[in-house]
Amino acid sequence: MKVFSLIASIIATGTHDDLTDEKKQRIRINNALCLTTGVLAIVFGFIFWLITHKLQILIPAIIEGLGFFFIIYLNHLKKHETAGICMISYHAMCVVYFGVLLGTQVEVVLALLFMISATYLVFNKRKSILICFCITLGGLFVTEFFYYSNIIKPIEFSHNVTFFIRWVCIAFILTINTVCILFYKNTANSLLAALKERSKELEKANKSRKIFLQETSHEIRNPLNAIFGIVQLMRLDLKNGRSEESLPALVDNLYVATFNVKDIINNVLELSRIEAGQLDAVNRKHVHIRHLLQGITGVYEYVAITKAVEIKLTFTDMPDLVFTDDTKLSQIVNNLLLNAIKYTRNQSVITIDCGVREDKWYISITDQGGGVESDKLKTIYHSLEADRSSFMEGTGLGLHISRHFAELLDGGITVDTLAGISTTFTVAFPAKDIVSRHTPAPLRSAPIPRQFAGKIILVVEDDKMNQAILRNFLQNNGATVALANNGVEGLDLARQETPHLIILDSHMPKMNGREMLYHLKQDEELRNIPVIIASGDAFTETADLFIREGAADYVIKPIEFTALRQLLDKHLNSTMLVNHTAE
Repeated sequence: MKVFSLIASIIATGTHDDLTDEKKQRIRINNALCLTTGVLAIVFGFIFWLITHKLQILIPAIIEGLGFFFIIYLNHLKKHETAGICMISYHAMCVVYFGVLLGTQVEVVLALLFMISATYLVFNKRKSILICFCITLGGLFVTEFFYYSNIIKPIEFSHNVTFFIRWVCIAFILTINTVCILFYKNTANSLLAALKERSKELEKANKSRKIFLQETSHEIRNPLNAIFGIVQLMRLDLKNGRSEESLPALVDNLYVATFNVKDIINNVLELSRIEAGQLDAVNRKHVHIRHLLQGITGVYEYVAITKAVEIKLTFTDMPDLVFTDDTKLSQIVNNLLLNAIKYTRNQSVITIDCGVREDKWYISITDQGGGVESDKLKTIYHSLEADRSSFMEGTGLGLHISRHFAELLDGGITVDTLAGISTTFTVAFPAKDIVSRHTPAPLRSAPIPRQFAGKIILVVEDDKMNQAILRNFLQNNGATVALANNGVEGLDLARQETPHLIILDSHMPKMNGREMLYHLKQDEELRNIPVIIASGDAFTETADLFIREGAADYVIKPIEFTALRQLLDKHLNSTMLVNHTAE
């Protein structure tokens, strides 16, 4: 056992951790070939010496063996390319020496076949392979030159000794070539096994993708069908003059259906990132947890109203500031809250409680939907697990993604269920996230200003429908709106009449949002204008990129007006304060 361990250790010489698996395998092959050839050279050298008593065979054979052992030491020194070329070069030198010494009676030149095989096993770079081919051909030409010219007389042996030496050389060449063949076989088997494993993974992935597409297609069609049906009803009601009676309820249902489509799309995009192995950067900052949860609750009250569901938000000894990633935390709460609204009973209450318990701070969301069956608790976080109870259904991705984000934030999600009564999802994080230990007095929600009179807002957007929607919304809130179709027009308008704020699309012809943002930040007169990026790209790294390059905020299309109004108030108020101070 110790001998095998020693051999394995020698073969693994130079395979340190920072190398790829393929590179390590090539180094092992080089070491194995050098160890095999070195041992055989010394063993056969002694055998020849015992038969012929010729030191010109023994001494070079020992030197040959020691030389191959030194090549293994080169791998230990991390000179892997040099070691490979030295192995081929040293073989060529030995072929020339023993070929000339023993003459044509012994086909030493057949060892050159081994050198060609070894080249492909040790190298994958074309330059190295070409060098070794040249060395091999050089060894062949030099050996044949000495054969032809007869400048050096080969050693003469008796017929029996020559026959014995010939078969010993054949055994030597067959052995080293067999070693090469075994390496080729092992490499082919490894590749075949990897290919079979990869085929199974692809087959499984293809099956999962097919199921996923079927599920997503089905689930996105339901809210789309609701949208299409509601719009048709609205058209009929307008045509028949019944708009005042039926439109409010239809508008609420339309809002919920579109909100659900947005939720499905965002979760699908996040799942694709997770399955692709893309790492999410965690961008922690000081977050006013009360303001964050009050904002989210305000948005989802519009969704809950269609089921006559009330959302209650409470705080249990919860400090105001936490150090966390507000984007990921918002998506966790969004998914858990939408899940609660989806499964709770009509005319029920959803309770959101945020507080501190022992060494953790938590957010728990409790619905009154009758609980989760025990057999579903194990699979509840799987990406395609979802019930279908209404047009508010989702892809079943929300819990899967929420758990992923919770783990990124060093937390976790637990579920408690009371059969027939309620389900509580609790997301908990380490108490070290808490920045402020004092509990502030309860805050009253100040009404969000709905008028931005006197404010000029530049909208840079290439889609005419999006232009019209944003223009109507902003004008209804008192702002003066300027429209541009691309970044070039946007820069010209901004320089003609400096706006108080810019809403900028990310993807546009001629000059996209990122290019325009760069030019804005290079302009002394425009660099301090707050820029809100409006984009259909829901990936976190895109938002982070724009924020790093100077954007004030980032909103994802389709734009939720409540969130947009909060951002407008935040940045227009801050602009107003700066201007007032300057005056």
